[in-house]
Amino acid sequence: MDSKQASTQTRSAVIAIAAVLFVWLASPLAGQREPDWPQSQAPLLFDSTRAYRVTQEFVTQFPRRIFGSIESRQSTGYLDEYLAKLGYQITYTHFSARISRAKRDGRNVLGFKQGQTAEIIALIAHYDTAQTTVQGAMKNGSGVGVLLEMARLFSSGTTHRSLLFILSDGGEWGGLGALDLATSYAERNRIAAVLSLDHVGVGDLAAFYLEETGQVKGFSPPWLRSIARQAAQSQGLPVEAPFEYIERAFLISRADQGPFLYAGIPAINLGSKSTDEALERAIFHSPQDTIENLNISSIKKYGLAAERIVRTLDELPTVPRESSDFFRLSGSLFLGPKAVSVLHILILLPLLFVLFSEWRTHKDSLSLANIGRELLAFLGTAFPFLSLYFFIGLFRALRLLPLYNLYPATAKDPVLENPSWGILGCILGAVSFVAISCWLVAKFSLRNLPKPEFSVSKLVLLGLMLITTAFALAYNSYWAALFLFLPAWLWGIVDRALRPGARVLRWICIVAAGLPYYFTLWLLASRLDLSWNFIWYHTLALNTGLFTGAGYLLGTATIVLGIRFLVIQLHGHGR
Repeated sequence: MDSKQASTQTRSAVIAIAAVLFVWLASPLAGQREPDWPQSQAPLLFDSTRAYRVTQEFVTQFPRRIFGSIESRQSTGYLDEYLAKLGYQITYTHFSARISRAKRDGRNVLGFKQGQTAEIIALIAHYDTAQTTVQGAMKNGSGVGVLLEMARLFSSGTTHRSLLFILSDGGEWGGLGALDLATSYAERNRIAAVLSLDHVGVGDLAAFYLEETGQVKGFSPPWLRSIARQAAQSQGLPVEAPFEYIERAFLISRADQGPFLYAGIPAINLGSKSTDEALERAIFHSPQDTIENLNISSIKKYGLAAERIVRTLDELPTVPRESSDFFRLSGSLFLGPKAVSVLHILILLPLLFVLFSEWRTHKDSLSLANIGRELLAFLGTAFPFLSLYFFIGLFRALRLLPLYNLYPATAKDPVLENPSWGILGCILGAVSFVAISCWLVAKFSLRNLPKPEFSVSKLVLLGLMLITTAFALAYNSYWAALFLFLPAWLWGIVDRALRPGARVLRWICIVAAGLPYYFTLWLLASRLDLSWNFIWYHTLALNTGLFTGAGYLLGTATIVLGIRFLVIQLHGHGR
C-alpha cells in the first residue's frame, strides 16, 4: 500500500471512530430515568445503642468465627437464641466447601416471620471472620448487630410481606452460605428482594457504598438500586458505587448479594465508607478490627438507612419485574439492554471497516502459503499462554496448588501474602521452556516459507481479531467493549514503518491499546493490597475458576494479536 492509500484509509478509519464516539456521547438521549420510589413514611425505630451492645457482646464472646471452626459453630447458638426469644421460627441450613483443599462445614441460621403475603423480604449478614482478624467487628460483626436489631424492631406488629433474617456462614470466601441458600433453599422462589448488610465503617461515615454486582452473572435491578440510594441519602450522606462498567466486565461480587443475583433474585448490599480511609484499610481483616473502632452514631445512620429500605420494600404494592440488564449512566439515568448491545457492537465496528478496506486493497496478495505462515506464527505465539493454563491444571491435579470452591483466599490471608514462589516458579519455568521450544521450532520450520509480507500478515491478524471480537461479544459484551475497543481502533490503522523512530512510535501505539487492561489489573490488585503478589492470585483464580477459562482464552487471543502486530512491524517485508 502506498503512502497516499494508507493516509486515505487512516482518515476514513478516524472518521468512523469519530462517528462511533459521537453516538456514544449522544447515548444519554436514549436513556430512561428510573422514577423516585415513594419511601416509607413509617416512623423509624432502629436503636443504635442496642445494636452496638449486641455487636459488642457477639464479637467479644466469639472473636474467632473462622469458617468451619468450633467457635464459629458455637456462635450460631447465640444467634439462634437471640432470634428465638423474639418469636422467630428458627431453621438451619448446612453446606460444605473446600478451603485450601480442606473440607469445611458451614451453617446458616435463619429466622422467619410470616407476613400477610407469601412473598419474602430477606435480610442477610455473614457472621464469619477472616483468618487474620480478631473480633471482626467491622467485617462483619457490625452487620450482624444491625441485622439482629432489625429483627428485634420487626418482631412486634405485622408486616405486609414475610421476613427472613439470615446469618450466613462462609461470607469471607465468596458468600458460600448465601450461595447455598440462593441455589438450595426450599422457599427461594418466594424471595422478592434481598438486602445484604456488610459493613459499618470505622469511626464517622463519609458515604454509603452500594454493592450491586452478581456472582458470575446478574446485577441489581434499577428499582432496587433507586430505593436503596434514596434511603441511604435520607441520612444526609452521599452514596457511592463501584465503577459499573468494570464490575459488569468481571462480575466478581464482594458481598452476599452476589449469589442471589446469580440466581435471578433481586438483591443489593448496603455498605459504608469511613472518613478515615487509611485506618479502615489498615484494620480490614487484621487483629485491630475490634469493637472500639465502631461509632454508635455511624451504626445509627447505617441502621436507619437499612430500616428505611426494608419498610419501603414491605410497603410496595407489587415488586417490579425489571430487567437487571439496565446500565446506569449517571444518577437515576439508565440505558436499556438493547441500546447497550447496539453501543457495544458500534464501538467495535471500525475494525470491520478497516478489515474491509485492507481486504479490498490486498486480497490479490493473499496465498495459502503466506496465510498459513501467519496462522502458524499466531498459534506458536499463543501456545505458551495456553500451556500456562494447562500447567495450572496439572499442578492442581498433583495437589500442589491450594484449591477453593470459587474464590481464592481472602485479602491479607497468609496464602496470598506469602505466595508459593517455588510452585509459581516451576509453572513459569515450564511455560518459558515451552515458549523457547516454540521459537526454535518456528525458526526452523518457517524458514522455507515465503518471507512475511506486512500487508498480508496485517490482514490475517485483523481477520483473527474479528473472530475474537465476535466470541467476546457472545461471552460478555462489557468485557469485549472494555478490552477490545482500543485494539479495534488502533491496531487496524497502524501502518508499516521503515524508519526506527517511526517504528517505535507505532509500537507505543500498539502497546497503548492495552491501557484498559493495565488499569483493571492495577485496580483488582489494589483492592486486595497484593501488588506483585497479584500474579499468584491470578494463578489461584484460574485454578478455582473465578477467572473463567473462556475469559482467559479471549484474553490470550487478544494479547497474542498485540504481540504479532508488534512483530510484523519489525520483520514485515514488502508492501
